[in-house]
Amino acid sequence: MATVIFDLDGTLVDSAEVLRNVGNMVLAELGLVLMDTNEARGYIGNGAQVFVEKMLAARDALNVATFDDIFERYSDRYAAMPGDANIPCPHVDEILQHLASQGFRLGLCTNKPTAPTDALLAAHNWAALFGSVVCGDTLAQRKPHPEPLREVARQIASPPVIYVGDSEVDAQAAAAAEFPFFLYTEGFRLEPVNSLVFAESFQDFRELPDKIETFFAAL
Repeated sequence: MATVIFDLDGTLVDSAEVLRNVGNMVLAELGLVLMDTNEARGYIGNGAQVFVEKMLAARDALNVATFDDIFERYSDRYAAMPGDANIPCPHVDEILQHLASQGFRLGLCTNKPTAPTDALLAAHNWAALFGSVVCGDTLAQRKPHPEPLREVARQIASPPVIYVGDSEVDAQAAAAAEFPFFLYTEGFRLEPVNSLVFAESFQDFRELPDKIETFFAAL
């Protein structure tokens, strides 16, 4: 059966509030101006390290000499956040269950670190749904490099493959891996929809099963 690989943040869950709260814990300790949710949303997609770099750079506080210590503080607080603080996007749970029940093989490819990813999957009872999970610290490369997506596909070994994500990073990763890309338009994308290359787009997860089945049937 075919494989559907999903992104996590902005696609399956809205994690902006969690990431803002964790970032603000660190900013408060440093005596820096706190973020609002819109600012945090703009830093999501390239992994935790880039999130912290952008957060600090916006406050003219990015310093090579102190970054490792600040990032360690952020990582510790991030790992301690409960998984259920990340809110599933509307209808995601029912659609994941439906796709699995129809025989599709599901994979997860995220730039989120392993510890908070595992906590999130456990909190929402999703861990058993995914035949492969590749996180931002699983490999030497992170999206938009194609290798994380390719690794998920190799582990599941059930072509053909599509990738479902919400951002420019996801579109770039799918193109580099040469996987058809399905764009969820309600996530953390910064650029207009028409600036991205995708095979299909959708704004409601209830649209996804029919789009997937139609796409695979045409191959």
